[in-house]
Amino acid sequence: MDIKGIIKNLHPLEIKVLLKYSAKDELTSEKLQKELDYKEGHANQAFSWLSGKELLKEVRRQPHTFYEITDLGKQIAENGTVEERVVKFLKENGAQSLPLIAEKLGLESKDVGSAFGPLSKEGVLKMNEAKQAEYTGKELPSRITLTSDLVKKALASEGGLLNKEDLSAEEVEVINGLAKKRGAADAPFKMIERETVYYKLNEGFEAVVEELNKAGITGNEIGEITPKMLASGEWKNGTFRGYNIAIPPARIIPGRTNPYVQFLESVKDKLT
Repeated sequence: MDIKGIIKNLHPLEIKVLLKYSAKDELTSEKLQKELDYKEGHANQAFSWLSGKELLKEVRRQPHTFYEITDLGKQIAENGTVEERVVKFLKENGAQSLPLIAEKLGLESKDVGSAFGPLSKEGVLKMNEAKQAEYTGKELPSRITLTSDLVKKALASEGGLLNKEDLSAEEVEVINGLAKKRGAADAPFKMIERETVYYKLNEGFEAVVEELNKAGITGNEIGEITPKMLASGEWKNGTFRGYNIAIPPARIIPGRTNPYVQFLESVKDKLT
């Protein structure tokens, strides 16, 4: 392993990882974001670069399921589920026809019909002799109260996301019936599948760390002087990151006129 060559090409994002962790630590993007204050992109870059230098290896992947609240879910959190609204309306107004319930609540007739069917089977509502929906006095089933609780919990969570691992078995059963992976506009939740990748530092990285310590490299070296640094004079007390001036610069390709534009210009010149 060409340690000096590796050190010369290490980025501060890589250096901080090497100096912070040991071979026993399992590293993830979330861990680096929390402990090194990296952004997600920075963490992924550090992993990619360290893997390319054979200082890091992937050890496992763990799938995760998240449920993201949709606009419909937000409406439910604010106004309640269709079932709750229908039952509440019938409690307050007595037996009513389904079309009238839809009109009064500002709902689609199909949504009211879809709510009535299961509630009728569960004994919460019934159709009387006058073909009107009637409340029986029975409590709402737990699936409805859980739906209401889940959308409120998601609305209060960061990013409107619920982690499957944080939910009870009953909550998972209910939310799986409410979520869709695609076309979730008509569902309270969108199901999102993600994967956490775990890494570990390879054997031999200690030699690189030792050389970094000998050279006094911390990863906090200044790589770019900003107007703020110039104004405050902060740059005078800092150490600077080394650069390899032997690396060829990026190729610069000059622009040129589009051939069709050249043709049009020649025609204009002739006409004038």
